[in-house]
Amino acid sequence: MRDPIIRHAFHSSVLLSAHADNNSCVVDELVLKNGLVRADIAVLNGCLIGYEIKGEKDTLLRLPLQVAVYSEVFDKAYLIISEKHLPKAIEQIPDWWGIYLAKKSKSLPAKFKRVRAAKFNKYQNPYTILQLLWKVEALEFANSLLPEQLNPRTTKRNIYEVICQNCSVNIVSQTVTKYLKQRRNWRIDQ
Repeated sequence: MRDPIIRHAFHSSVLLSAHADNNSCVVDELVLKNGLVRADIAVLNGCLIGYEIKGEKDTLLRLPLQVAVYSEVFDKAYLIISEKHLPKAIEQIPDWWGIYLAKKSKSLPAKFKRVRAAKFNKYQNPYTILQLLWKVEALEFANSLLPEQLNPRTTKRNIYEVICQNCSVNIVSQTVTKYLKQRRNWRIDQ
């Protein structure tokens, strides 16, 4: 089973309730860490949830990098995987990651069995989460924290540093999720 089949089936089954929820956004190919990695699927609701798909034709070569970057960003993460890769993949992902097994089905393009539920991530990096924001959003966020407004010419790096000095990772994650859900004119499927 290939990635596009798994992705489409996952959207139309497991993520059906997220698509129907007005308080959730479902995003394909969310760019993380300035393009170093793309999350196959991200669900933005009360938290940031990332899904990485590994179909039968995929390899696990990039999985360690993907795990490292997902771990910096997402509140929860899931691996959606074919049976072929399951034993090796389990060795490469942290215990807090959840796992969905993608199986072929006679009546559906694919069916999914949740092998392990995701737990909340304790390893997030607020700076990496902030990289999901556009500069104007980050500046607005920073200025909401400070008594004196930052200059619009302040670099994104300095804006992120100001936010990190003044907020917990939980507040950063919640606020970034709020900004992403409010965005217009980007690749979301609500």
